[in-house]
Amino acid sequence: MANTPMRTLIVEDTLINQEFLKMIMADWGECIVVESGEAAVAVFADSLENSPFDIIFMDIMLPGIDGLQALERIRALETQKGITPGNEAKAIITTALDDDGKASRAYIHGQAISYITKPIRQNIIEDELRKFGLIQ
Repeated sequence: MANTPMRTLIVEDTLINQEFLKMIMADWGECIVVESGEAAVAVFADSLENSPFDIIFMDIMLPGIDGLQALERIRALETQKGITPGNEAKAIITTALDDDGKASRAYIHGQAISYITKPIRQNIIEDELRKFGLIQ
């Protein structure tokens, strides 16, 4: 996948984090940014028809449904579409220290491949992408 453009869904309600993640990920392909869990689920559902996302950066603390609930709904959509484990969009949870426990639960329950504690750092993101074979 490292040579193929990635489609990235960034789910983040803080502008500076949106812009920073978009700046990092734009080198590898298209980035779509949404600010809520509901919007993430809607955009993800639409993407399954034509051009699915390769990776999702999901903030845990969001207005409306939180990132964990949004990710559970996204995983349910993938299951309904017959997407098998291992072929689903990779998800990385982004979290502030006060919601670290919820992020680790998403990771432990297989909803996410990793989680990153804020502040987000480019080298950490790139290390995670390399670890999962998304970039070289």
